[in-house]
Amino acid sequence: MLTLLSWNIQYGKGVDGRIDLCRIRDGILETADADIVCLQEVSRFEPGTSKGADQLQAFQEFFPDYEAFYGPAYDRSEGVDGKRRQFGNLVLSRIQVKQAVHHVLPSPPDPENRFMLRQASELQLSYQGFSFRLVNTHLEYFSEKQQLEQVHRLREFHQLACAMNLNPGIDMPGTPFEQLNPPVEVIICGDFNFTPESESYRQMLASTPEGIPVLRDAWNVLHPGEVRDPTCGVFDRKQWGEGPHCRDYYFVSSNLDQRLESIFINLTTRASDHQPVVLQIQER
Repeated sequence: MLTLLSWNIQYGKGVDGRIDLCRIRDGILETADADIVCLQEVSRFEPGTSKGADQLQAFQEFFPDYEAFYGPAYDRSEGVDGKRRQFGNLVLSRIQVKQAVHHVLPSPPDPENRFMLRQASELQLSYQGFSFRLVNTHLEYFSEKQQLEQVHRLREFHQLACAMNLNPGIDMPGTPFEQLNPPVEVIICGDFNFTPESESYRQMLASTPEGIPVLRDAWNVLHPGEVRDPTCGVFDRKQWGEGPHCRDYYFVSSNLDQRLESIFINLTTRASDHQPVVLQIQER
């Protein structure tokens, strides 16, 4: 069984307003024995969030048996102690990662809204003969215009990978021109900052060209017709006045439907304003 955990950790800031990465570590370990951990809002040398801590280094020390793949959404000067300040997404994996690509997501001009730069980390993995792509991302919150463009770009990544799978280039193993044929199977997870009633959600699940698997919401595949558990606003009513709701998902290609085993949301931890979400997949 392959176990994934996704969590927006709000740079370690708990419901009590205190930043404590040890609580995040404990929350991960208490929630699941995860093979892959996908985190959003991981900060490095950023004085505006975590007092300049190198959170990447902290997680590497917390999980020494995992390989770390950090995708900063921005990389800027004037960090703590002259370091470059970064803020983005982190994947920790204890299974083989054959390739990692960090994509910049579009942020078209939207002068009516504040916004952050966004990115998506796409990993190509192999586990006991099961090959798949994993995308860890965190989409725009304030600008719906930018968020929709980011949804479209995520779908383009999926369609491009499927096209490359069907039409691979000339392979030159052992050189920069080596072709790692991307699997059609994909899992896209993270904090999408939209609800199931939104246009962005509908666009994420829209039809695809012939031969390309559509994306499905793993919760709906495993719990059709059931009320979904919330992933945000469960305890932090100050930030989330609307109360408990969902904005964190696993979107999976339809050719993974039969492999999905379970999805679980930890509804007890207060270590962040979001809750950890766990997906289990059969590798055979």
